[in-house]
Amino acid sequence: MRSILFILSIYFVSCSSLKISGDEHYPKKDKSSYRICFWNVKNLSQKGLERDTKGKFILNFSKSCDIIAFQEIRSANIEMAEEFEKRLEDDYLCMEGDPKPEGGKRKEKYLACIKSDLTNDIEKIEFEDVKSDFARSPTLFLMDMGNTKVLIVPFHSTPGDKNELKKFQNVIDFCYKNFSDRRIFFGGDFNTGSNYQKVDFLADLPYFSVLVQLIHEPTTFANQNHDLIFTDPRTAKNCKGNVWRLDVLFPEKQNRKDLEKISDHFPISADCNFN
Repeated sequence: MRSILFILSIYFVSCSSLKISGDEHYPKKDKSSYRICFWNVKNLSQKGLERDTKGKFILNFSKSCDIIAFQEIRSANIEMAEEFEKRLEDDYLCMEGDPKPEGGKRKEKYLACIKSDLTNDIEKIEFEDVKSDFARSPTLFLMDMGNTKVLIVPFHSTPGDKNELKKFQNVIDFCYKNFSDRRIFFGGDFNTGSNYQKVDFLADLPYFSVLVQLIHEPTTFANQNHDLIFTDPRTAKNCKGNVWRLDVLFPEKQNRKDLEKISDHFPISADCNFN
């Protein structure tokens, strides 16, 4: 009887559509580590956040992260940070950046959330893009977790734009000049797959050789390495990068088209021990 109950319990856990445990697929190094995630959520609007076919999956994955930063947040005139907090049942504190670009109808925002028991405050700084180098200039999210201070810098580059990737060095220089006392993570959709950029070009970018890139597996169903997480070598020693394949996270969605309704990018993470 006990064996039957055990088998049934395994069945119900595996068939549950929305009960996700980060440790089930990518266990942390230890319980004291922090999971920092980045995810391009493919034109996420308020309506998308409310949909069972998209929003529920994004929200439930988010709960496996201690900190998560999103790209491609839409609904420029809606406080999406408040929408996330409400649907995450106030277990997270969220903040969004200013809509980018200023012109046009399809404005995009960066948004970051952190577990509310880790900090009671997030400060944001918009990178001053004086020369208009970026279509979506980064928002910096500062998080003071007591003994640990973290700076999260999500970025979404324009596909095929070499100049943006070159100019991102200015963002990195700005961060280390002004926030050297913090552990800094640059992450998101850099569009560095082979369909947009050549390996030789990427190798010549200074931050590709100076910083540590924690993500090595493809981050799309097309097997492109678009999504990255960079940090300094000292911090990277205590971090492990992971790619969260959507077909592994949500095995009940067998159709790739259904999975790509959630996003055409996989979320990525770094598990870090800051002790």
